[in-house]
Amino acid sequence: TNELSISLVGARKASDYGVTVSRALSSAMASVGFTIVSGGALGIDSAAHRGALDENGKTICVLGCGLGTKYLMDNEDLRRQIAKSGAIVTEFPPFTPASRTTFPLRNRIISGLSLGTIIVEAGERSGSLITARLAGEQGRDVFAVPGDLARSSFLGTNELIRNGAKAVFSP
Repeated sequence: TNELSISLVGARKASDYGVTVSRALSSAMASVGFTIVSGGALGIDSAAHRGALDENGKTICVLGCGLGTKYLMDNEDLRRQIAKSGAIVTEFPPFTPASRTTFPLRNRIISGLSLGTIIVEAGERSGSLITARLAGEQGRDVFAVPGDLARSSFLGTNELIRNGAKAVFSP
């Protein structure tokens, strides 16, 4: 990646607010030269990749499975677009299926490729919180988008802020 890379991750079943914020943040950051790193999942990840693509920016998709795996076919077109202006990467051999153990392994690469990680929307047991923890362990900055106090899908992000993550109010 270039010197300016940031990861955006969050809920697969994201709120409209989370998707809008993710796309807007990544679009704004891509427009000034940031490479956007995410995991290619539905919801926040897809919005982050799309925001970078909106600005003809670079984006890196880190897969939690091997290349050639029939995983998340709804996002096949998005992955093709990413491959044209960025990269699709994985540490897994071709055709390795996605599983509960491959995603936490993938998350350390997402955070490791980035100067910082932004958690856009995460419940209290979200895998995105693993990425936040790994980013901190790797000496990376951890950011979180404040969310609706009444929605369980923001319990994790709000807790990250309470515990010292930098709150994100704009790119």
